[in-house]
Amino acid sequence: MANDRGEIGRVLGGRYRLVTHIGTGRFTNVYLAYDLSQSRRVAVKLLSEDVLPDGWIGEGAFVGRFLEAAEEAAAVSHPHVVAAHNWGDSDLGLYVVSDYMEGGSLLGMMDAGHLLSPSQVLMVGLDAARGLEHIHDQGIIHGDIRPSNILFSHRGRARLADLGTSWALTSSETGGALMARSVFSAIDAVRYASPEQAQGLTPDHKSDVYSLVLVLTEALSGRVPFESDDPEYTQMAKMSRQLDLAGQFSRLGRVLEQAGRPERDDRPSARELGHGLLAAAETLPRPALLPLIKPGPEIPDTGESAAAAVPDKRSEETPPKAKRRMAFREGSSAPREGRSALRRLLAAVVALVVLGAAGFGAYALWDSQFGSDTLPVPDLAEVDEAHLSRIVGESGWVLERLERRQDGTVAGQILGQAPLEGTGLERGETVTVWVSLGPELVVIPGNLAGLAVEDAEASLAAVGLSVGDVNERYDETAIEGVVIEVDELFSEVEPGSSVDLVVSLGPAPRVVPDIATGSSLAVARERLEALGLGVIEWQVPDNVVAAGRVVRVEPLPGTEVAADSVVTVVVSDGPEKVRVPFLATLGVGEASNVLEQAGLCLGEVDGPLDSEILASNPLADTVVDFGTCVSVITRPEEGAEQSPQEG
Repeated sequence: MANDRGEIGRVLGGRYRLVTHIGTGRFTNVYLAYDLSQSRRVAVKLLSEDVLPDGWIGEGAFVGRFLEAAEEAAAVSHPHVVAAHNWGDSDLGLYVVSDYMEGGSLLGMMDAGHLLSPSQVLMVGLDAARGLEHIHDQGIIHGDIRPSNILFSHRGRARLADLGTSWALTSSETGGALMARSVFSAIDAVRYASPEQAQGLTPDHKSDVYSLVLVLTEALSGRVPFESDDPEYTQMAKMSRQLDLAGQFSRLGRVLEQAGRPERDDRPSARELGHGLLAAAETLPRPALLPLIKPGPEIPDTGESAAAAVPDKRSEETPPKAKRRMAFREGSSAPREGRSALRRLLAAVVALVVLGAAGFGAYALWDSQFGSDTLPVPDLAEVDEAHLSRIVGESGWVLERLERRQDGTVAGQILGQAPLEGTGLERGETVTVWVSLGPELVVIPGNLAGLAVEDAEASLAAVGLSVGDVNERYDETAIEGVVIEVDELFSEVEPGSSVDLVVSLGPAPRVVPDIATGSSLAVARERLEALGLGVIEWQVPDNVVAAGRVVRVEPLPGTEVAADSVVTVVVSDGPEKVRVPFLATLGVGEASNVLEQAGLCLGEVDGPLDSEILASNPLADTVVDFGTCVSVITRPEEGAEQSPQEG
């Protein structure tokens, strides 16, 4: 169906030049196009007249429905929804212009024989669920979630395509006529449909969730659940059977099973599905690079996996809990010899009064004056650091201070003691206390590398942490906006701490190499693709550079461009073509000037140089290469002998 009328090279809306055909949808052909206004590649979805029933081409209601759906899609702006930029009607049919997704589609991956790992499926599912969550918040139902409508950027991030247009067409009163002309088979039409759609009910946001679950399950297992050769059996199975992954894929499998329940009220919303997938990420390893598939042979492979590079894994543990010993000694003063009993009694009374006012410190004073060298250990549970030091200093004990962490405590709080309260200790003996360093440390989630920053932030928030400084750097394998590594010395941090992250800027910018005029196209392509740059060939006439050789590159050599940029190689198509001017009745000198102005030259002159020209070779109006020399025949002098042909 593609290019039957020579669409390639045509310009839609005076702006979008169709470059190559890259896909076929239910009702459309999809082209890679060049936006002449913005100098960028875009995708053009063209609703060909081939799929429209007779009489629909000028049918205003149908055209209005299509363009209204396109306008609604263009109003949606989200990182996981393919952006529509323009739409209109042309002599080739109705069209919608959107972002060109260089990474191809999920269908392309599976058609190439690739199954995705649970980690890869989780990342694709998270992106798609976020896209659905956004459009559902706008009151929009996608209605046609299938692998061909999950596309990937060159950096491997998934986006939902075909927002609203297919649904608007098939759900209208004329949808049956369109479906009858669709390139999809009957089983294709119901393969990813929800149970309620199989019953003929109007789909809603839960229907999109169900379809996404079928797509993700197919990407994992290679088979769509409930699929058979009989469309009616497929529909009945969806209405009566529960999705069963037989315990496969761990927590991810359980999330998919819940979201694939036949009763729509039992399914989660797109937002809830995203939360479930994010929770399942904690049980899975980091995803490998996605096997991005370029859409066609004419498209340079500038894609890059959504999955990130392997991070520097830190193995350091929290340092052993320190054990500090503090010894506080103070010499005791022995009772003074020779004091009278009355003096001792009075001192004891004074000490008892002080004891009542000053607690343990007074008791220590009493004992140092009149008692033995043994003092009872007080209850230290509510004692602060300063008071603890004073007690030990006054008693002459040695303090052994052991530190540990315990939830529900604050740093410096005494958790226990030995010996227990009331035990007598002499000077120089040891009292041991266990002091809190605060709550237990929180383990930084180990799956942050490879997640988008917002996903890493959600994972940290789930354990009471937050994102701290975000440092960015270029990385040749990690996609832009994805965490490369956690920039923390230890794998455990204080509760409520912020965690510094290193986030990828994507591959470093490239500098367009110096490609000399006259170089071969193969050499130019090799040098550009070695830098990871895409190549588009553009042929122009050139009167100096030989055909098939490089005229120039755009942007110019030395220009710094993004790693995923496309460089245009302008290639000579040979000399331009010019027409031989009419030279009859001109003099030889005049003819020479006329030919020179036309890009030609004067060749041989057959006849007198001072006579008027009768004819030229090649003849006037003949198309020739620029620079061709034209011979002329002048009128012979009177009386000159004529040739037999002239006689």
